[in-house]
Amino acid sequence: MAFSHNFQRRLDLIILLTQKEFALKYKRTFLGIFWSILNPILLAVVFFAAFKVFMRFQINNYTFFLLSALFPWSWFSSSILISARSMVDNISLIKKVIFPRHYLVVSVIIAQLVHLVFAIPILLFFSYKDGTGPSMLWFVAIPILIGVQFIFTLGLCLMVSILNTYFRDIEYLVSVVMNLLFWMTPITYPISSIPPQFHFLLVINPLTGLMSAWRDLFQNNHFLWKETSISAVMAFLFLGAGIVVFKKMERRMDEVL
Repeated sequence: MAFSHNFQRRLDLIILLTQKEFALKYKRTFLGIFWSILNPILLAVVFFAAFKVFMRFQINNYTFFLLSALFPWSWFSSSILISARSMVDNISLIKKVIFPRHYLVVSVIIAQLVHLVFAIPILLFFSYKDGTGPSMLWFVAIPILIGVQFIFTLGLCLMVSILNTYFRDIEYLVSVVMNLLFWMTPITYPISSIPPQFHFLLVINPLTGLMSAWRDLFQNNHFLWKETSISAVMAFLFLGAGIVVFKKMERRMDEVL
């Protein structure tokens, strides 16, 4: 009973913090949460014009190709960028209330995950329009991919959030690194377009397997088990590193803030 009560309290706290993230992000906006779906779509329009109209990428159904990886990427990138300031923006809460500080990071990731969930019907529409249509595999593969990406994202977010409390330059550095990582990940272009001498960049990038798995699932109803397994191993390694860094630096966080 005590365990159940404690678990419920922690769950309620995470839900409350997640609701706070939504309230702050969409405060005084007309479209509210729909901006989370509209932003990747508008970005896809820009990339479509750049790569399909002007640069003439020869890819069938490029819009679906782009969105199938862009939506999962948006969940990842927005979680990293927002979590970088999760501790700094909640100084008053941290100093007034005793609670697990990493819940602030978890709530950010969950809030951004909701945006991905709302975007899946759009991918469902494109899947039907493309003629493939969804399969029962989606019900198995989507939770697996969400779980792997959540673990990977949590590890990075823990490191970024705690480092930024000590060194405020981190949030600006993270923005630059995310832009670099975006172009190093096959989102706007197919892997086949990369010269062989640069394939090692794809191998060392954990997001390559994840984004490829998302895209192959939505477009081809096929799940890349091998790539996802490799990404899962790397995700747990990043999570372990994130926990170690966060726990070690959390001890002096109140003094720094």
